[in-house]
Amino acid sequence: MPKLEFLDAGKKIEVGKYANIRKVALLNDVELYKGLHKYAFLPPPAGNCLGNGICGTCTVKVVEGMENLTPKTVRERFHLKNRPEDVRLACQCQVLGDVCVLTNHALNYDDLYGKPQQKAAPATA
Repeated sequence: MPKLEFLDAGKKIEVGKYANIRKVALLNDVELYKGLHKYAFLPPPAGNCLGNGICGTCTVKVVEGMENLTPKTVRERFHLKNRPEDVRLACQCQVLGDVCVLTNHALNYDDLYGKPQQKAAPATA
């Protein structure tokens, strides 16, 4: 049976073929959603879509075993078009063999609203 390892959680879990990474994480108390992403009642990008591939908040970085995951879905290609190739949506990929991943970072204010603009100092004569 394939093994799915969550490096940041320190968990290595034996899963069935075609297991969904998001479901495995949630069933095994791996913190997949961090920061504001935990709350499904908030609209994306703050909350999460409960695994429907709409919000893009359940990203994982594949450290090993990219070839042991199903191909990227249309939703993944849309949400991850400007992200590195080793980033996947946990809700959209299934495990076919041994895989090792890191879960996403906590969402912070800058991620939501961008970096605050600094006002230019007034010109002095």
